[in-house]
Amino acid sequence: MEQGTTTPVQRARLTLGLTLLEVAAECTRRGAPVSEGQMSRIDRGQQVPRPKLRAVLAAVLDLDVVADFEARSA
Repeated sequence: MEQGTTTPVQRARLTLGLTLLEVAAECTRRGAPVSEGQMSRIDRGQQVPRPKLRAVLAAVLDLDVVADFEARSA
């Protein structure tokens, strides 16, 4: 991914004013445990979350469960 480019996950997180740690904690609270490091990789588009985590992230960040989590080529 080009430097300076944001992903839908990152844009939504920043718009909501949430840190990676806050998003990870909320996902864990909702039954989809994720570490801050893994959340960082998802945030940067380097990793696509597993289905359960994807659904929880979509709910937390008000994203489309499919379109906003498509894999990006490096």
